[in-house]
Parts: sequence; structure tokens; C-alpha cells
Amino acid sequence: MTLIEDLYDLQIPDNVKLSPDGQSVVYSTTLSFGHKTGEHTVSTIWLAQTGQAKSARQLTSGLHNDHAPQWSPDGESITFISDRAKPGESFAIYVLPLGGGEALAVTPAENEKSIDRFEFAPDGKTIAYLSADEKTEERKAKDKAKDDAQVWGEDWPYNRLRLVDLSTKAVTTLVGEASHITDLAWNDSGAKLAFFTVRTPWIESPMLYGTDISTVDVQSKSITKLTHFPQKIKDLVWAGESVYFLGPAAETIGTSSEMVFHIDLKGAEVTYKKNSHGVDNCATSLHKAGGDVLVGVQDGMEDQIRILGGHTLFGKKRKIDAWAAAFTKDSDEVVMAVAQGDTNHPCEVFSTTASGGALVQLSDLGHTFTSKYHTFGTCTFLSCPSSDGKVQLECPWLTPSSTSTNSDGLPEKPLPTVVLIHGGPYSRHTEAFDGLYFYWSNILLSAGYGILLADYRGSSGRGEDWAAYARGVGKYDYEDIIAQTQHAIEKGYADKERLVVGGWSQGGFLSFLCSVRNGTHGHGWAFKASIPGAGVSDQDTMAFTSDIGCWQAEVAAGKPWQQSKSDVRNRQGSSIWEFGDAVKNKVDIPPMLILHGEKDERVPLEQSVCMRRAMEDAGLPYEYVVYPREGHIIKERKHLVGMDERVLRFVDLHIGGK
Repeated sequence: MTLIEDLYDLQIPDNVKLSPDGQSVVYSTTLSFGHKTGEHTVSTIWLAQTGQAKSARQLTSGLHNDHAPQWSPDGESITFISDRAKPGESFAIYVLPLGGGEALAVTPAENEKSIDRFEFAPDGKTIAYLSADEKTEERKAKDKAKDDAQVWGEDWPYNRLRLVDLSTKAVTTLVGEASHITDLAWNDSGAKLAFFTVRTPWIESPMLYGTDISTVDVQSKSITKLTHFPQKIKDLVWAGESVYFLGPAAETIGTSSEMVFHIDLKGAEVTYKKNSHGVDNCATSLHKAGGDVLVGVQDGMEDQIRILGGHTLFGKKRKIDAWAAAFTKDSDEVVMAVAQGDTNHPCEVFSTTASGGALVQLSDLGHTFTSKYHTFGTCTFLSCPSSDGKVQLECPWLTPSSTSTNSDGLPEKPLPTVVLIHGGPYSRHTEAFDGLYFYWSNILLSAGYGILLADYRGSSGRGEDWAAYARGVGKYDYEDIIAQTQHAIEKGYADKERLVVGGWSQGGFLSFLCSVRNGTHGHGWAFKASIPGAGVSDQDTMAFTSDIGCWQAEVAAGKPWQQSKSDVRNRQGSSIWEFGDAVKNKVDIPPMLILHGEKDERVPLEQSVCMRRAMEDAGLPYEYVVYPREGHIIKERKHLVGMDERVLRFVDLHIGGK
């Protein structure tokens, strides 16, 4: 087995949940990036004891997609979603008694509509969940006869809010109005549920028309609309007399930092108000622990767990992939479970306490891997001013373990370097095992390359003013990547004669831009090659064809159909419109490795097709690779392994071997 193949054998933990007494942790694992080795995705449920090193044991076989585990309120059983009846096609909620016995389906086992969210009632007798109605016999007959024209607005799978009685398995539709429900939360007594609704299941619906927040009385089924939020929101929590959720700080604009909002149900006016975060940092997730609300936070390069409106319980300059927290019985101690990795160690599940207890590794998913591959490198955080002097930039630098360093930790000589750019743009790099996508950083580190994980304005972690730079792509983001690369060169980390730029999604977009502007920054260096993956080359056609075209128009200069014919501001972020002038002005457009999924709806394949045509027309070298059946994220193992091998060969060809 090669390193690349071993990387794609790793099991990655997610959906971490603590038992009500804080003594046990349940979590699910999937293959990295949720990729598939066969026809269907599989996931496994594990159980561990907090504070007991490597105590995790496997609860389910790993032959099915057993995922999204939750504890029953009494802690005696674990509930999860699975496709056991028809692998890859069915969705049902299963209950697994920890005292012994098989997992049994409590919702119809062969239902084909996904279960998007579920939550136990506080008394443990019922479960609320979200799912769409199953296809009618008439609809199935039409599908079989290929009488399946897609009429906009017809036959959309609206999520309903349902209850299942665990003793009888009787399912009741609690809210079935003609709107799409996206989240739910019980109140403390179990008498009511709060829920989000958007107009339709269309992915752009909440971005364009906002989200309603309502409650429903479980007995009477009476619905009370609380308020309307003008954008997409998530992570609904009901604690005491308040409802909390995460939404964009700018409220009407989706490309914004995320902050916590709350609704005071006993207030004189029942409406949402800003609560915390989103100004100097960004909220990422909300959880309820006892009567308290806890929030996941990105604060610069640090990932944190905080008590809402209170102090930090846990924080490190490392990515937290999943987390949970609970109060121990008869104590104010907070126990936390955190899924986290670092440059040299795959993600594992750890437990710790808010009072400063040791970080105890509960899982041992990567033991075979780490015994075979001891180290990849070291992570250092670089800081420099932006080229316009307005802000201070920070990003991770990875030095390969094969490199000799001096007493200051600097390489003894500048390294051939790959600048990897994250997607989003509302995302960010910090220290992690995988560098955010497809293990490029791992395989390149192993081959002796330095890695600059660029973080640019418009990323997450630094609040709304920082995130707002994303609205006008192609200027500050590009300039920040150049400034960080120049800083790495000046500090002696990166060899200015041996640089490659690459990234996926927004990282692919910026790789295209770096290519058509290559060397024009005036610092005296240029990229020797570029690896744009699923990259955007034209903002107007993205607004026309992407599944979130309204969002893309927001980060560009507006919706093309609302702009005058002479308005060309969207071209600022469109590399294809800079290509002709770049060729005319003899810009050193580097060789490109263009990668794309055939069925990508987020960044449609045409975004790469047009750059391939441009490179071909100009007689410039490129490789163009399309992955059949794949969407925005590559999922099939053979495609992933082949892509990583190709990336390594491409980098070796252009900056290796000297």
C-alpha cells in the first residue's frame, strides 16, 4: 500500500455526542471526505468512556451507513440513522439498547426520503424528526414510464415535522404545511417544538427569501410564528425562555460572519436580536448542555468551545472537526469530547474537562497509520501585514520533517513550496491533519515540499469586517495570497524560484487568478505551475448556472440580469476575461493541472472548460482531468487516489528534482 492509499483507508470521526451523565461518548466514523470504496457510503458507530484512554469500541458493523448517533435521555440506548433495509436507498431511525439486543427501526425501514434531523423529546418517549413525504404510487409509475419532466415548483420534497412514538412506532405528522422545515428543537418540558421553515426545498430559497422561526404545541398542533430572519440560519437551540440560532451578522447578506442570535420568548416584542460573536471572531456551532448554551468559535487561528456569554472552556490553534459537552451529575464540571488532529496525527476523539483536566485520547482510529508514518512535518504560524497595510494577515506554514532546520526552526535553505488556498471563501486554514481537502498537504509534505496554507480577507475567524472583504472577489483575496507568499520568501521559508499555487473551489478560482496575473505583482517571482480544482473562471456564468448562483452574484458585483450592458465589474473576479490581455502582455501564464467533477452543480464543469479552451487556443501547456459521476467534492476512491498521484507528479515535474 502507498501513502496515498493508506490515507484513504483512514476512518474519520464525526457527530460526537456525550451521554447525559458525561461518562460516555458515542460518535460515528466515515472514510475521509465521506468517500466510497464501493457503491455506497458506509459509516460506523463507536462508544468510548470519557477519561479512559483508547477505550473506544465498535458498536455497529461498518457495513451500512449508520450515522448521526444520539443518546436517549436516560442514557440507556443510542439512536442513529441507517440505510440497513436498502443500502444507499433507505433512511430510518434505529434504536440500539446498550444493555443488549439488536438495533431496531422505529420509523419505516424502507422509506427512501432522507431523515435530515431528529431529536429525542425530554421524556424519551418520542422522537421528533424531519423527512419529506414518500413518492406516491402515481409518481412511481410516472418515473418508471419515464414520464418525468421536471416542472419548476412541482413535486418538490418538502420536509415535514413528524413525531414517532417509541412504544408503538406510530408516526404522526405534526407540521405538514406547504413549506420546507430545516431544523427543530424541543423546549425543556417537551410540550413544544421550535422549528425553521423556508419557502421551498430549493437550495437558494432561504438565501433569497429568508427563514421563518415558529413553535408548535405538541398536543394541540397549534403553530405560532415567532419572527422572520432575512437569510439562511442554522443550529436551533431552545433553552429556558429563549431560542438561539446562528446566522449572518450582516443579516440580509449571506456572505457574512456567523454570529449567535436569540429570541426572548417572554420579551415585550418577540423578535430576534444579536447576541454574541461575529464581530471580532465567528460562531460555528451551538450545543445545549444542561440549561446552558455552548458555542463553537473560530477566533483567529484558534478553535474554541465557549459558554455563551461566558468564558472559554477549550481552545487550541487546531481545527475542531466535531465536539460535544455535558455537565457531570451533581457537579458544575463540564466534560467535553473533541474530535481533532494535527499535522502528524489523523483526527481522533479526545475527552477533557473545563477545569483543566488532561486531554485523553479515546479513539485509536489511526494507530496503524501512525505506526507506519511517524511524522509529516511541523506547523508554524506566519504573520505579516497586508500589501495595503490595512490588516495583519496570519496563516499556517508546514515544514516537512525531512528538512533540516536551524535553531529558529527555519529551513536551512528555502524550500520548493506549494501555496494551497482554501475554499469558501468563508472558511479558513488552521493546523489540521488534512489541510482541508484531499490530503494534498500530506503527500506534498511527505515528498519534501514546504506548504503555505494561505488565509485571505473574506475568510472566517475574524468577524464581519474581515468577512465582508469577500464581497468583491478578485482583489483583496488575491493580494493577500501574494503578500503571504512574499513574506514566506522574505523569511527564508519558500524558494521564490520554485513555487506552485493550487486549491479547490474558491481555492481553484484564486489559482486561476494567480495564473493570469502571474508575476505582475512586482516582487520578482512567479508561480511555475498552477493546480485549479473545481475553480471559477467567470462570475457571470456562475450566477447563471451554479446551484447557489444568488450567493455567487453577492460575492461578485451583482446579478448580471440586473446590471447594465456596460457594467463589467464582475470581470474583476473573472480570470477568463483577463486571459486575452495576459497573453497580449506576455504574462507568464504557468502550466495548469485543471481538475473538475463532471456533475458539479456548485461550480459547473463549464468553468474549467472555458479555461481549457483558452489555454489550448494560446498554445500553452495544461492537463485537463474530468472525473465522471463526481460532484463538487470527489467521492470515489479510485478518482481520489489517481488525483493525488497526478498532483504529486505535476508538482515534481515543475519544481522538484533540483
